[in-house]
Amino acid sequence: MLTVMNKSAKQPELGDGAVTLLTQLRIHGPMTRSEIGAATGWARPTVNRRIEELESIDIVRPLSMPSPTGGRPAQGFTFDASCAVVLAIDIATTATTIALCDLDGAPTAIRTVEAGAEDEPGRTLDLIGAAADALLNGTDDDGKRDTAGATGPADTDASRRQYRLCAVSVAVTTRVETVTGNIIQAPVMRHWENHNLRDHFSERYHVPAFVENDANARALCKAHQMAADGERMVADLLYIHAGMGLGAGIISNGEIMHGAFGGAGDIGHIHVFGGIGAESPCRCGNLGCVEATAGGWAVLQTLQDAGRPAHTLTDVVDLAAHGDVETVRLVRQAGRLIGDVVSACVNMLNPSCIVVGGELSHCGELLMSGVRERVWARAQPLAAAPLRIESCDDEARTGIVGLAYAAIDQGLTSADFLRGFARD
Repeated sequence: MLTVMNKSAKQPELGDGAVTLLTQLRIHGPMTRSEIGAATGWARPTVNRRIEELESIDIVRPLSMPSPTGGRPAQGFTFDASCAVVLAIDIATTATTIALCDLDGAPTAIRTVEAGAEDEPGRTLDLIGAAADALLNGTDDDGKRDTAGATGPADTDASRRQYRLCAVSVAVTTRVETVTGNIIQAPVMRHWENHNLRDHFSERYHVPAFVENDANARALCKAHQMAADGERMVADLLYIHAGMGLGAGIISNGEIMHGAFGGAGDIGHIHVFGGIGAESPCRCGNLGCVEATAGGWAVLQTLQDAGRPAHTLTDVVDLAAHGDVETVRLVRQAGRLIGDVVSACVNMLNPSCIVVGGELSHCGELLMSGVRERVWARAQPLAAAPLRIESCDDEARTGIVGLAYAAIDQGLTSADFLRGFARD
């Protein structure tokens, strides 16, 4: 059964102090009152008041902690990541992945619907809404109890528990205007131009909604996953999404880089200067965009023109795996062209990690060797020497977890968001 925030309920007086305490508990784990006081500089009455505020919205709970002297257990407090869920919706080209994630970003139930960015918005949103409602209520589309989706013990739990929804987080395969939340400049999502998914899902579920570019969401996930021990996340990371189109998610100084209007990371429309692809027409209307030669849609078109049985990027991956000469040539060429663009990004942004994902990355070293070749050859030694370059192994999960982080990182650091929590 779905439980959403009760807007009419009396809200506790949560402020920046509550955010500070919650951040301490999320980063450091369970803490006693004395440890909280030492970390924050607060007096004991202030510590007690902050704890009571967070306990009142069920996001912090008490627990017994071992005594360092071996005596009676100490009274501690911990962040309760299971107190609510984020509804994560990853709208890809032809399918959409929908999941419930706890407040640590871990998926507890997952579904996929066969509709996505290439479909009409009305049909896709109707299917997403039905599947999301079924997940939140623990039922299948016919109203029966549903245990499918996640794996392991969570499957059984998912059919019984009452979900407390605190946010919706949506990924799209294009850029989102930061001021309005509208989808903009959307060749793949051509029917979705100026649709405001933030308003759509916020109005449907009466909780805050966040909308991100898919590459940004995946960059955020990898930044958290690849962090060294003791670090919250990798501070500077570049995620390259090589799918039907080409895009990048940029983590700079621990934050997603959106740019002034939401257009940061649109590397697919960087111009190829000279050589292969310099005059290729792009679906954006320009000539010579790197996506017009190295994007998945361009590779597919070239293979179809050559008479190959390629209708999806899965077909491209299969042809490459079976050694089709033309496919291997095109994928290697795409890797080198992507590497040219990435090398320029490395010189400008100086990331410590680069991750390449998207369907074309499933071609493995056929693509990745070209990327590495050009980055090592063309990026400046100061930026390239310590650089880590790898592919993304689990695209679907990475997108979902990244979406959860996008909502969690924004929500749990906002007093306004915390005031939205209320007792069921």
